[in-house]
Amino acid sequence: MNKKIIRHYLNAQTIMDEQTEKLIDVCIEEVKQYAQFKAVYQQFHLSHQPLMIKEIHFPLESQDLEFYFKDCQECIVIACTLGLSIDRQMKYYEHMDMAKAVVFDAVSNAYLEECCDQYEQSFHLPHHTFRFAPGYGDIPLDWNQIFASILQINKRLGVSLNPSGLLIPMKSMIGLIGIGKDVQKTCLSCIRKDDCELRKGGQRCYVKD
Repeated sequence: MNKKIIRHYLNAQTIMDEQTEKLIDVCIEEVKQYAQFKAVYQQFHLSHQPLMIKEIHFPLESQDLEFYFKDCQECIVIACTLGLSIDRQMKYYEHMDMAKAVVFDAVSNAYLEECCDQYEQSFHLPHHTFRFAPGYGDIPLDWNQIFASILQINKRLGVSLNPSGLLIPMKSMIGLIGIGKDVQKTCLSCIRKDDCELRKGGQRCYVKD
């Protein structure tokens, strides 16, 4: 597992103290033990002006997606989860060892991202954007409800939504990928590059290997 991503979730830019690094190693092994990664996806066609998923006549009202999906004619919607056991272990550590709970949470986030990356690579897409999840940028969180229903994630993955639109188990994700245009996570390719507070401070919102 990429420790740079874990440190990123812990808001650490460099190697941490020895005790924390050992705790990260322990949590990596535990997360791999408890996680039960599952994923589903569905591919759709896009129309433009306005940007819309054709098959379900759903308008993608997002300036971010208008920008990144400009040259894409199709998209994939992915849903994935690490399962309930991760949530149960997280709640246990929140009561017994808060420091470990924080690290366990970061490792779980990184592992979900890594598993979803591997799942995405299995599609062998020639040209595609990176994933965009509801709740990030200007993409509404309530899109989770739409795509959860379409992908039947309750039945197929055992994933539900709370009244706020957050996925349960917590370590679950829905993401959209545009097909037809290569877009990597870089500051120069970002729609917010001119007014990004992180970039002004010499930081990034993503990990670069």
